[in-house]
Amino acid sequence: MNEAVTKAYATVEAELDRRRADLEALVFEMVAINSQIPPFGDERAICDFLSAELGRLGLPEAETHALVPERPNLLVRIPGTPGGKRLLLCGHIDTKPVGDARSVWRSEPLTATIIGDRVYGLGTSDMKASVGAMITAVAAIRACGIDLAGDVLLALVADEEAGATFGAKFLAPRIATDVDAALIGEPSGWTRDWEGIHLVSRGLCCFKVRVHGTQMHSSLSDRMPSVNANVEMARLILQLRDEFAAAPIAQPRDGLRPTANIAVTAGGGVFYGVVPGESAFGCDLRIVPGMSEGEVRAFLDDWAQRMNGAGPAQVSVEYDDVLSWIPSASLAADHPLAASAVAATRTVLGAEVPLSSFPGTTDAPWFERAGVPTLPSLGPGILTYAHGPNEFVSREAIHEAAKIYAHIVLSYCGVER
Repeated sequence: MNEAVTKAYATVEAELDRRRADLEALVFEMVAINSQIPPFGDERAICDFLSAELGRLGLPEAETHALVPERPNLLVRIPGTPGGKRLLLCGHIDTKPVGDARSVWRSEPLTATIIGDRVYGLGTSDMKASVGAMITAVAAIRACGIDLAGDVLLALVADEEAGATFGAKFLAPRIATDVDAALIGEPSGWTRDWEGIHLVSRGLCCFKVRVHGTQMHSSLSDRMPSVNANVEMARLILQLRDEFAAAPIAQPRDGLRPTANIAVTAGGGVFYGVVPGESAFGCDLRIVPGMSEGEVRAFLDDWAQRMNGAGPAQVSVEYDDVLSWIPSASLAADHPLAASAVAATRTVLGAEVPLSSFPGTTDAPWFERAGVPTLPSLGPGILTYAHGPNEFVSREAIHEAAKIYAHIVLSYCGVER
């Protein structure tokens, strides 16, 4: 890191220390805004709030980009010297629903609650803390009067949690020519904060297996031939789980293994007294680089054909309209953004953070598809606690994130002397 960047970072670090309380307050206010995916909420209220907050922090006016009005995305452009490297910081502002686990929460999900060094609340880790840290980092750089050698774009996107149709998938092609690289602030720990700089994120293939049996009066099941679709569904769930695990398609590629989550949803049957005639179970496969949609579908087609031949139930595979295939994504380890991330975490945390792979799916493939090299995950929080009750983020990790993002911006974009 050159002398100009070192000096600029010291100035920004001090400014971020002064903004600790403001950063936490920003995260708390975001948690209090319902931005659950439809039908439980949408991104309009949080975009309105953030637009006003960005102006209050002295950042340029946010642009609104929306495929439909109720699913807006915000884009803020902080110009540097023309010709410098241009970096996109990206965070999603939607959350998964609270769901059936509300009674298990130890606090109100839409209220940021401090317990020890943790802030509990829906979206704290995934990923409102990261969004707050990104905003605060660029605001601190601007407040310090530092002239960057390249542009910074801040993208606060909708719909990451439901497939990105209205978010990054829509936005990425529209801004791809304006940036040279992108960083996504997904939580980068699974047992502790800052467990890895994730250069790879797995993709996603979601589908439903429909099981066809015989609907009839249940009192006749000992006298007339019948196929209980629910019983056959239970058998087929275990069959698919075991066959996928043993198949060549499921073996590790470059050390990363795809996963099959069989029966993440399941249901069937009419009522007592009725042999179920139809049931279905939903599955999600986590895809790794090197896997193709064609080979996954070929495996499932072959499995369904064999199951139909063996009977007694008939099965069909139906792919989700939106989540049928989200590709994996990866950033080369020798990319300048990866180098900036390594340097930033070393400086801020005082330790080496290993290069790693993100277990889940991110918005990275949409930017990668548009031609933008993207780091899929570097952010505060622990993925294990996302999408479930008692999601939390460490207060210290929030502030570390702001410093890491500031350091990356300064080192990747460069500083005018």
